[in-house]
Amino acid sequence: MSSVEPAAQGDAGPAGTASARDVALGYEPPAGRGERRVWIPLGGSHSAGTLSEFQRKRLLGAVLEVKPEPETRLVLLGVDVDGLRPAGRAALRDRIAFLPADGGLLSNLNAWENIVLPIGFHQPGQLPGVAAQVGALLEGLGADPRDLLAKLPERMTPYEKKLTGYVRIALENPDLVLAEEPQGGLDSAERAAAARFAAMYLERRPGGTFVQLEVARER
Repeated sequence: MSSVEPAAQGDAGPAGTASARDVALGYEPPAGRGERRVWIPLGGSHSAGTLSEFQRKRLLGAVLEVKPEPETRLVLLGVDVDGLRPAGRAALRDRIAFLPADGGLLSNLNAWENIVLPIGFHQPGQLPGVAAQVGALLEGLGADPRDLLAKLPERMTPYEKKLTGYVRIALENPDLVLAEEPQGGLDSAERAAAARFAAMYLERRPGGTFVQLEVARER
């Protein structure tokens, strides 16, 4: 099971000594900084626990740049990042996707373009048959492709933005997904559909790892 512990604790061994081999996401900040240790195994759907906004930014920065801050240990997909050469970091980054709470869409592109253009640029071999895959994913999550795909982000509901970002990531087929929880504005049916993102991703990518990031609410 996933482990989220204070930096000096944890069930996988003392900080800096735990094995990286079966770890999808390991983040061990230095003791005394008030951050929590995140240790998530390869495969399945997990929560990283409730993080402060401060730690969320540090964790995402380290993962998306594949570069931990000094005295911080970072493990990604079974690899200790420290000491990797630039080519190794780039190869690792290509196996990771991030789904922001707002979907991470480009405002001047409609849903179809937001989904397909990154695929065409990074993975052109995936383009044949992509329209059928997009339609099946959207319909499986309660959306009408004919209505959604022509919309610009400014006309989308919060759920439609999140859904569009998810479909793009599902087609990219990464080994590790970090997904921020929706920030609100979803009705009960939309929340139920969003809760199925992880299961649908794992159906397409057996052996992949889906990690939900929950940020502590300010009082």
